[in-house]
Amino acid sequence: MNEQDLQKRIRENVLERVKRVPIRSRAYFIARIALSAIVSLFVLALSAYVLSFIAFSLHESGEQFLLGFGIRGIQTLFVLFPWVPTIADILLVIFLEWLLQGFKFAYRIPLITLFAVVFTMSGVLAAGIYSTPLNGQLLGLADRGNLPLIGQAYEDIHNSHHDAGVFRGTITAITGDQITVSHNDYDRDLDDRALTIALPAGYATSTLSIGEQVFVLGTPNGPVVQADGMEEMPPPVGH
Repeated sequence: MNEQDLQKRIRENVLERVKRVPIRSRAYFIARIALSAIVSLFVLALSAYVLSFIAFSLHESGEQFLLGFGIRGIQTLFVLFPWVPTIADILLVIFLEWLLQGFKFAYRIPLITLFAVVFTMSGVLAAGIYSTPLNGQLLGLADRGNLPLIGQAYEDIHNSHHDAGVFRGTITAITGDQITVSHNDYDRDLDDRALTIALPAGYATSTLSIGEQVFVLGTPNGPVVQADGMEEMPPPVGH
C-alpha cells in the first residue's frame, strides 16, 4: 500500500467516525445549559438553607455556649454538633462545584478557588436565610408535629441531652445557690421534668430571674445537677 492509499484510508476512517457522532441542534445545547444553570441554582439554595439550619440549630439549642465551658464544653460540642447536615452541605458544595465545571468560564478557575467561591456564595445566602423567620417557623411546625420529612431534625434542637451533661430549661424557683429548672421540648415525653441545679462557684443569682431560660453543662449528683457552666438563653422561637 502506497502513501496515497494510506492517506485515503485514514480520511475514510475519519469520515466514517464523524458520521457516527450524533449531531445536536443549537436548541439542545441551550436547553442543556439552562438545565445545568437551574440545577446549580437549586443546589446553591439548598446548600445555603442547610448551612442556615446548622447555625440556627447551634444558636437555638444553646450549644454555642459550650465553646466557653473549657475542654469539657468543646468535647461535648463535638459530640452534639450537627454533623449529618454539615457533611450533607459539604457534599452539596462539591456537587455544585462539579456542575459549574461544565460552564466555559470555570475552566480557567483553579478547583480550590472555585470551591472557595461556591462556599462563600452559599455562606452569604445562608446569612440572608438565617436573618428571616423561616427556620423559627419550621421549628414551630415541627414541635406541633406538622412538619414531615425534615421535622425530626428540627425537633432534635429542643431535645435534652442529659446523657452528655447538657441541661436546659426555664427557671421556676431560686433558692440560695440552687435553682429549679423546668425542661420542656414541646413533645410531652419523659424528659419534660423539673431539675434542681447547683450553680457554679461564684455565680451571682442576682443576674437570674423566674421565667428565664438557661443552658447548663453539669454533672448529676443524686437529685441535684452540679453546674460546671451556665449561660442565660433567649426565649425559644416558634412558640
